[in-house]
Amino acid sequence: MKHYLLIFVLLFATNSFAQESNATKTSVVRKMPAQKLFELIDKDVDDLYILDIREPDQIGHGEIFHLNLIKITRGYLEFKIENAIPDKKARIVIYCCTGKRGQLATKTLQEMGYTNVYSLQNGIRGWVDAGYPLDTVYGEVILKSSIAK
Repeated sequence: MKHYLLIFVLLFATNSFAQESNATKTSVVRKMPAQKLFELIDKDVDDLYILDIREPDQIGHGEIFHLNLIKITRGYLEFKIENAIPDKKARIVIYCCTGKRGQLATKTLQEMGYTNVYSLQNGIRGWVDAGYPLDTVYGEVILKSSIAK
């Protein structure tokens, strides 16, 4: 009887480990550098959606201009994304301020079945640091970092 119990415990542990490994493999968050996103925007790629998940008070600082820009705060993402982007194969680049919430949102969309989703590396801060423009109420602006590099 002890042998059967030991075999059961070993099989259960092995199965649990295999499930954890599979979950880890499928939840790798892909990041897109600002330069790659700029190139996609410049090429006017049809299936590209840019998803801004920042809070309303953060959006006023400027946004990445694109015709397929969708604004859904991180808190409402799971509720609104399927209506906003029903095509689960569409190319989606998510951004927030620094990239941290973007990574969480990317993982969430992957878990919801979206297959071509990326987090903008370092968020909109990475975009600005790379020298790309923001669309603001004053028009398109390019910000210079005041931090010495």
